[in-house]
Amino acid sequence: MLPYGYNRALTDTPTDRSESPGSAQASSDAVLLAAFGYIPLLFFLPMFVGAREPFAKFHGRQSLVMFAAVVVFNIMVSITDLVLGRILGGMFLIGFFFKAVAWLIHYPAGFVVALAYAVLVIVGIVQAATGQYWRIPVVGAYSERLRL
Repeated sequence: MLPYGYNRALTDTPTDRSESPGSAQASSDAVLLAAFGYIPLLFFLPMFVGAREPFAKFHGRQSLVMFAAVVVFNIMVSITDLVLGRILGGMFLIGFFFKAVAWLIHYPAGFVVALAYAVLVIVGIVQAATGQYWRIPVVGAYSERLRL
């Protein structure tokens, strides 16, 4: 048996201990909804359309938390870029330093987060389509706390 948090088949106990469908197989509709739920802004599909399916809700909550984390990151980067690049960047002599820091935060960090998000979306779609309860390493812990 695999440790808590790793891939499990639908016939095993899911990693979200609050939902235990037992040995019941998820329907093909639940698998399809869970896979579509990882597409950005479609996280509501498995959560509300497939509300009675624990498998679909599990993946829908993960997609919601992952999307919310990316949105919060982008808001924080925009605020940092505004403060450092636009406001403090206009200061005489040291303004270039603030603009350089703002650029380093905005573009390279933003690229890394966007790339990680794209990879996690693709892996989430594949895992959901194959019927796996896959807990995303950091996101999974926060999604288990949601009671939607």
